[in-house]
Amino acid sequence: MAANETPTGACRLMRLREVMQLCGLSRATLYREVKRHAFPAPVKLSARSVAWLQDDVIKWINERVAQRGPAYHARPHDPGNAGISVVAIPAPRQARDESE
Repeated sequence: MAANETPTGACRLMRLREVMQLCGLSRATLYREVKRHAFPAPVKLSARSVAWLQDDVIKWINERVAQRGPAYHARPHDPGNAGISVVAIPAPRQARDESE
């Protein structure tokens, strides 16, 4: 078995950098969310080392995706219009000819 493979029935542990990269949260925000019980708590590995269960982090991400509001369920994008509304822009004035 390769070093990066997870054995069957085991959950992979993720270190802080990987969790931050996967979730898109900063270190401070991640720990603030843990304190608020809004993000899974880490597992203590040693006196100064923690890791997160990959399954917990993936579940948290999936819950965030499921909470997306109605803006993400809007009508499909019309490629013909490209979402641009047409605004009439007045033509620039032409300089008057002195002979007129």
